[in-house]
Amino acid sequence: MSDNVTEFRAKTIMAPQDAALWFLRDMAEVSGYAVPEWHEGKRLSAYATYRPILTAPDPWYYAGLVALEACKICDLFPSDMARETVREVFARMDSVIYREDDDASTLAFLIMGRLGKGALLMQRKVPDNLLAKVMLILLGSASVAAPHMPDETAHEQIRAALKLGAPVWWMLFKRRHDLKNVAPQTPKLVPSIMANDAADATDVA
Repeated sequence: MSDNVTEFRAKTIMAPQDAALWFLRDMAEVSGYAVPEWHEGKRLSAYATYRPILTAPDPWYYAGLVALEACKICDLFPSDMARETVREVFARMDSVIYREDDDASTLAFLIMGRLGKGALLMQRKVPDNLLAKVMLILLGSASVAAPHMPDETAHEQIRAALKLGAPVWWMLFKRRHDLKNVAPQTPKLVPSIMANDAADATDVA
């Protein structure tokens, strides 16, 4: 095995706090928020290059997108790291888009909770390419979901996010990184890991 192959396959260790923040900032960028760049004018990842970016920021689209992508965390990582990462995602989710309330994180949690109620999903028998469709079904119609929606546009924006298709962010992350309880690093130390993987997103999905 060549040194280049060895180097490519070596994974970087990342704290759940750093991974969660990285993930949320990517989700915020796709949801139309102006996210400060982390290092030398580079994006956190290439995720935004193959997901359509909203022209105006929307917290409910953001909630739907976080729920769609975060549903893979528990499948891909050991239970202790998965729990801590999900906890970090929900703890930081609202502040990343500069909200002082917890409406976006509550809505994302609701969507993921409905997903967890699906017996097939709990047995992990639904292919990734069907996850978003199942989430749409479990979300229900606008009239059924209305009591849980923070405003009249939320249902429509959540559906728009879920229609993006299969979740890919954490699978691409796992190709290059592992989660471990290490000291969190400053944002400038986080590389743009997905630049080489953007072209492969459809293969992952």
